[in-house]
Amino acid sequence: MKKLSVAVLSIFLLISILAGCTTPAPAPTAAPAPVEATAPEAKPTDAPAPAEPEKPAAPAEPVEITMWHTLAEHHQAALDKIIEDFNNSQSEVKMTSIAQPYQDFWAKVMQAVRNGTGPDLVGSFPTEAANYLADDLLVDFAPFINDPEIGIPNFKESLSGELYGEITQWDPDKIYLFPAISTSEVLFYNKTMFDELGLEAPKTWADVENYSKVIREKKGIPGFGTDSAIDTWQGLVKQAGGDYIDPVTKTVKFNDEIGLKQLTWFADNVKAGNFRLVGEDYYFSNPFGSEAVGSYIGSSAGVQYVMDAVGGKFEVGCVPIPQEGTVPYISSWGTGYMAFKTTEEKAQAAYKFLRFFTEPERVAGWAIAFGAIPAYKEARELPVYQDYLETNIAAKALYEQIDRISFLSSIPGSAAVRTHIDRMIQEAAMGVLEPKAALDAAEAASNADLQQ
Repeated sequence: MKKLSVAVLSIFLLISILAGCTTPAPAPTAAPAPVEATAPEAKPTDAPAPAEPEKPAAPAEPVEITMWHTLAEHHQAALDKIIEDFNNSQSEVKMTSIAQPYQDFWAKVMQAVRNGTGPDLVGSFPTEAANYLADDLLVDFAPFINDPEIGIPNFKESLSGELYGEITQWDPDKIYLFPAISTSEVLFYNKTMFDELGLEAPKTWADVENYSKVIREKKGIPGFGTDSAIDTWQGLVKQAGGDYIDPVTKTVKFNDEIGLKQLTWFADNVKAGNFRLVGEDYYFSNPFGSEAVGSYIGSSAGVQYVMDAVGGKFEVGCVPIPQEGTVPYISSWGTGYMAFKTTEEKAQAAYKFLRFFTEPERVAGWAIAFGAIPAYKEARELPVYQDYLETNIAAKALYEQIDRISFLSSIPGSAAVRTHIDRMIQEAAMGVLEPKAALDAAEAASNADLQQ
């Protein structure tokens, strides 16, 4: 699961994580090169409206800014093309990118930022952004976004799901993450096998359990698995009306009747052979392709990995994540770009690049390249993107559940909570600890990290 987290992180350093998870490259599907688009007419927006930013006089020499990322091959080439187009479109800013290795990426970023030698821009999940806020190291984009001359019209209204709430969770008047694209989970299933057994695509968790029992009895294999047991359990808890983290008290809220019920349900099905853990396979695309499991939840960005593993042996189906309970919910794997504070000129230069990068046609092409969804409504509604949805079953399934995408509180230590949840699920499902004991241990370890 640690490797899964690394993968997920990558997509938003612009390499789809969970892309590697169960999908092509960074959850890719090869896509057309990003297309240039005209910036929208500037006018005030309905996003938070802090004080208007100062506009420094245009410098004699262009302001130079850098972006660190972990992209490679065609994804790096696509980014470099966007940067080249941006640099050629104006003379005030010169943008460059520097590829970095996956290993210890965030530790390297943190050290470089504190030493004053770090990047100006980096793609990030909210859990990482939270680690820089306590020391006031991030640029607030809200003044630029709301500016009457250089702002982005209808910024808040154009964002998908609860994305606006996610990027303003630390302060409703400040925006520290600038969104671009999102991925999340979808459910892949062996449609040929399901049709043979008279099963439909699962819509609820009861369907998942019942169909898995049938598959185990008839085919002798588990019917269900998940690349990220962490996200699946979190989703079960949230859909049932449970809570996760209290950002005020810095404590977890999942050790209750709902959390125990969902953990016990999942662990019991693993023990019975209806479900299975991913184990040393890391991702389920290969076990799924070899017909060792009937269905599984993975990243929408990993569809090409799935198709490669299946190799035409059977028909693959893909549907939204099952829903059951009082709260529609799927995990938010959306990311944004954060800029580190140095000078006002560099902050404005970073914003100028991100506004260029997220213009509708350009960000739609970027989303297609990653098998993702553009964060902005205008880009999602473009004919080129709508046509793409008809060619990618995973992107289409994700698009159908876009309004269910929600998020969990991100505060310092929240990334470590995922590690403790992973251990809890493994221990409960493998019978190392009873579910209640595993839940108690996860709560204690999580609270210690959150309050450290």
